[in-house]
Amino acid sequence: MKKAFITYILLLASVVCFAAASEFTVKVSSSTVEVGQRFQITFTINARGGNFSPPSFENFRVVSGPNQSQSMQYINGNMSQSTSISYILVAQEKGNYTIGPASISSDGTTKETEPVEIKVVDQNPNGAAAQRNKNEQRKTEAEQLKEYVFVKATVDKTKAYVGEKVAVTYKLYSRLNLSGLDLEAPTRFNGFWTQDLQTLYGRNIQKTRENYQGQVYDVVELQQTLLYPQRSGELTIDALSILAKVQIPRRARTYMEQFWGGGYDLKEVIATSKPIKLEVIPLPNAGKPANFSGAVGKFNMKMSANKDSLTANESANIKIEIKGNGNLPLINAPNLNFPADFEVYDPETKNNFKTGYNGSTGSKTFDYLVIPRHSGEFDLDAYAFSYFDVNEKRYKTITADPIHFMVEKGDEEENVTFVGRRKEDIEVLGTDIRFIHINNLALYKTNDYFFGSSLFYLIIAAIALFAILIVLIAKRNKSILSDKSGLRKSRASKIAKKRLAKAKKLLDTKENAKFYEEISTALFGYFADKFNLEVAEISQERILDLLAENGSSDDDKQNVKTILDETEMARFAPKSGINPSILYDKASSLIQNLES
Repeated sequence: MKKAFITYILLLASVVCFAAASEFTVKVSSSTVEVGQRFQITFTINARGGNFSPPSFENFRVVSGPNQSQSMQYINGNMSQSTSISYILVAQEKGNYTIGPASISSDGTTKETEPVEIKVVDQNPNGAAAQRNKNEQRKTEAEQLKEYVFVKATVDKTKAYVGEKVAVTYKLYSRLNLSGLDLEAPTRFNGFWTQDLQTLYGRNIQKTRENYQGQVYDVVELQQTLLYPQRSGELTIDALSILAKVQIPRRARTYMEQFWGGGYDLKEVIATSKPIKLEVIPLPNAGKPANFSGAVGKFNMKMSANKDSLTANESANIKIEIKGNGNLPLINAPNLNFPADFEVYDPETKNNFKTGYNGSTGSKTFDYLVIPRHSGEFDLDAYAFSYFDVNEKRYKTITADPIHFMVEKGDEEENVTFVGRRKEDIEVLGTDIRFIHINNLALYKTNDYFFGSSLFYLIIAAIALFAILIVLIAKRNKSILSDKSGLRKSRASKIAKKRLAKAKKLLDTKENAKFYEEISTALFGYFADKFNLEVAEISQERILDLLAENGSSDDDKQNVKTILDETEMARFAPKSGINPSILYDKASSLIQNLES
């Protein structure tokens, strides 16, 4: 008895240790498919991972992918996480094929999945037609069992302003035993900027109990997402469909089942929540400040400089901190009116906020590096930050005091003084002084006069033509400047390339997090300028709709969607395995192609 007890303890310990180790697994939606039928292959790791290397899909056509989802969960102070990378493939020819292992780096080692066997047939009892019939049967059974198994979607509000946070939660209610859950169809929130707080991917089923309409149900929270509406009107929060495997009691058919109290039938049902209509109220025009850029919530703001007394060519840092609760992820760097003698570098953005059910709370800081090139007294104008207060239903403006700089004459032998940790952003000026040459002098005759010569009259004519050209250019520029919309569109490419150049520097210095954020800013800023929209109004769906309205081809739209998906995936999932150099090349080529 004692030996059996020790054996049991050792076996239990080995199981626990094995469960704690990281696992890299592969799953296919079907191992037998028809020619031309789509199927999904998913690679999942239940720990941190990087340098993902997919297998060769040489016998299949990749329709979509890599599509990444990430889940993080805190339970009793312990964090668990998982990352899933999936592809949609199409079988092209009949036969038996093997999809090789994928690999990923985790815990200092390289892990590989098992090879997957795929059988491709002309007609498959589990093929597309059969699958449709099976899904219809699952939906019919779900309708019959709707009192026992259903999905319910709830929102914290049914009416919101443009840019105001809306939290949606999807829960599965069941009075039957659950043996498995799988997402049937992902939600697509058109018209919203979204941020997932919790998804079903890679999580163990965590059940709670809840009394709903007089009945006790097992409840599983499937997904929780923050939505920020990007346009006014009636928007639809999509339904969520889940494939649930449930055990339905049946009468005992054998003596063994009678002894154990009956048996169970395993059923697969597709439970779908009801879509929710959300009334999105436009932000009022009355009292709207000219500098309003889409901030919605409740904020404080302050502007400061690390020094106000310095010498010419010495750097200083100007910081603007926006603190509070609201759509902090959507707030962009402000445009400050710096003195003309100041050389200004693009701001460094620091996010220090947490996102939960009540939205994003914390601060966002923009750090500007400036270098005065001449001595004197200079003033940085007061900065005004405007936001819409949802609780009071009115605009508010916070104004920071102007900053006065005393710039002394600097050392002529010293071009730039580095201060702070951002000296890598400063480029040393080239040498301004050229020495006088005393060799190889060109001499002229004393009676060889320039006045009245052919060259003299040629230069006079050139000056006259140049003056006429200047007048024409000035008129053209005046016309362009008067057309603010056209001016913004014409400068879209130039501004985007400038941002991409900064992203390239961040890529070279291995600052990947800042690199992904700069790439995202460059792409969304480009489309905002091109379509003359505020940044808060732009979203992937809006971009694709506008491209369609402007006659862009399906290939161009698909290319834009793929690059934007990869950019957002890399930005919010740093361990996605996306190559930053390839992403940079894709973003540059995208803007060049659209401009051409």
